[in-house]
Order: sequence, then structure tokens, then C-alpha cells
Amino acid sequence: MSKFLRAGLLLLLVFVLASGTAMAAPDKIDVIVNDVTVPTDVAPYIKQGTTIVPLNVVQKIPGISVTWENTTKTITIVRDGETITLVAGQKTATVGSEQVALTVASSLEKGHVMVPLRFIAASAGAEVVWNAKTRSVYVAKASDALTAQRASANLAEARTAAVQFPRVSLLKNFNITNDTQNQDYYFPEGKSDSFFIQGGNGIDYYKVSGNHSELVWRAKFDYRTKASNSLFFLPYKIVEQDGKAPSITGRLAFYHLMLPVMEATYGFIGTDGQMTTVGQNAMALDKFFEIQGEK
Repeated sequence: MSKFLRAGLLLLLVFVLASGTAMAAPDKIDVIVNDVTVPTDVAPYIKQGTTIVPLNVVQKIPGISVTWENTTKTITIVRDGETITLVAGQKTATVGSEQVALTVASSLEKGHVMVPLRFIAASAGAEVVWNAKTRSVYVAKASDALTAQRASANLAEARTAAVQFPRVSLLKNFNITNDTQNQDYYFPEGKSDSFFIQGGNGIDYYKVSGNHSELVWRAKFDYRTKASNSLFFLPYKIVEQDGKAPSITGRLAFYHLMLPVMEATYGFIGTDGQMTTVGQNAMALDKFFEIQGEK
């Protein structure tokens, strides 16, 4: 084999290996704090099963103060009067007066402070969810005011808080066609701890848990094709879904929000699929009112 052929084969091998490495490189990770994707100068990554993020990400978590002391390489977190410290390069943290082991130490990388997200978020009382399907990390923590509103005896106030709770998801995303100017909300009658949101040819079902709402079922349907399914209020052919479909046994309260005029028709849908409209009111986005006759 001539030296020119060997050189050519070597170059080809290098190209293939480089291409394979590039193809195998993981996709970027999105960090979503209270429904807002946090921009980062340095890409988050996973190490030993722990998501590592730049310090500016955890500074977005509500309810805590996060500072960096460059001389001692110390991160200080204060929450409700309790102090938590981490030192770059050390696999322990101090919580109050106690030492806690860390799976991965915080570090300095090219001038950026990188920290273990879950440990700090948990220290802040936030929920952390890793969505492997979308390579997204959700950090969710409702404010004290929203949590208090969620506990209100006024059903409309409780529903407003539930829909405004920060959301997490373990489900994949769908390409939804929203060619309507409406938004529909459905609640089991007399309840505020679960709800559906429908827009275009997609529908999401959330359940409230702790200080967040979790997307537990998502579906895409063909509203041009009538079909029966387990949801009496959605008489269309479901073409794609993810998660566990809910079982609804009683009638639903609905709000049909017309976005151009910000008014909603509202009422009930019986288990036979029949809709009873009670009235029409002005309605701000995600802000509900009581429905007369609701039990």
C-alpha cells in the first residue's frame, strides 16, 4: 500500500471518528425555573447523575439568597435564616451546623462557578424534575402568597392559584397546531387540584402537588374527526399522547376564553357530553370566577 493511500485512509478514519464523536455529543440541557428557561453562558451538564449548572441559574430560585466569595471559593445560601455553604472542590456542604455529603462538588470552570442544581434547589424547598425526553430540568417553587391563595376556601381563587403554580413535566413535546383564538379550561366540579388546558388541537392535564403542578397527560387530537374515547368532553380522535390518561367520573366546570375579547363563556359538561352554558363574563388570562350552580 502506497504512503499516499495510507495517508488518505488515515485522514478518512480521523474524519469518521470525529463525525461519530460529534454525532454522539449530547444535546443541550434546558433549565426551567418557575416556567422560565434560564439563559446560561456555560452549558449545564450531567455528572454522576447530577445536573451541574452555572451559579446564575440557582440565583433565580425564589426564596433564597445566593452569594459567591472569590477569596475563599465559598458559595453561601441563606433561606429562612438558615445558612448553607459549599466550597468549590469539596464534596461536602454545611447546612446550619451539620456537614452533608455531596455526590458532586461545586467547581470553578473557565472562570464560571458550577454547582449541583438539585442540592441547592432542595435546600430552597423547590421541586426538581429531570425530563429525559426533552433534556430539560424543571425547578418549581410557588411563592408563599400563591400557596396561601391555593388554600383559599374560595374555589375561584384556589383555581386561579393552581393554574398559576409553576409547572413540571416528564412528558415529551408535541407539535400543536393552534389555529384558534380560544383557550379552554376544564376542572372537575368543585375541585381545584387538577385541571385541563386545551388550545388548538392539543390538551394538557395537570395535577397539583405540593408547591407545583405536574403535567401528567398530554394529547394531540384531530378535531376534524369525531371519535369516542374515555374523555366525554373530547369527542375527537386522539392521534398522539403521552403520560397516563385521567379518569373523569363526574361533570366538569368549563371556561371557554375568547382571547381577542378576553371574555369567557362558562358552565358545565355532563358525563353524557352535553354542555350547559351558564353565562358569559370578562375574564383575564388564568384568572377564574365562580360559576353559579357549581356544587
